[in-house]
Formats: sequence, C-alpha cells, structure tokens
Amino acid sequence: MAPRTNPPNTPHSPQVGEVVADLGHEGRQGVYMGRLRGRAYLRPLGGGIEWDTDPRNLEQLSDPAQLVQVSTRSRPRSPERVRLPGPAPA
Repeated sequence: MAPRTNPPNTPHSPQVGEVVADLGHEGRQGVYMGRLRGRAYLRPLGGGIEWDTDPRNLEQLSDPAQLVQVSTRSRPRSPERVRLPGPAPA
C-alpha cells in the first residue's frame, strides 16, 4: 500500500523526538525537531541534514510509540546566522 500524500484532516502536533511521516515529501519519515516561524523541522532517522515542511503535512505513524532521543534541540535560525554564498566569480 502506497503512503498517503495528502494532509490529514486534523494536523498532528508531535513532541520533540517523535518519528513522523512528512506527507509534503512523499511520506518521508523523520524525527521532529521543532517549529520556527510556521515551519516544522525534521531530521532523517539515521542523522543527517534537517529539512523543513508545512506542519500541516505531519502525520503520526501507525506505531506512535517510536521516539528518538534528541540530545540537543536545533539551534534557532535567524538571518544573522544564515549565510548564503555570494555570486559566483565571473
């Protein structure tokens, strides 16, 4: 059976460390790290680069007891901390 890709009727409000499905990214599973400015942040189960999604796209897994210990919460993002690369040299 293919994973659901449409948002649930009642959005799920996970706790930090809960493994959820991200319906905005084809049902990809990730560890919920928190919310900032209306976006939910998830990390891959085995670690890796965090991604953001619309929190309305989060769905509780059929086995909601799965939690991953989060030793450190994500550091807050701010324009001062995000440095994008400049234009490519000509």
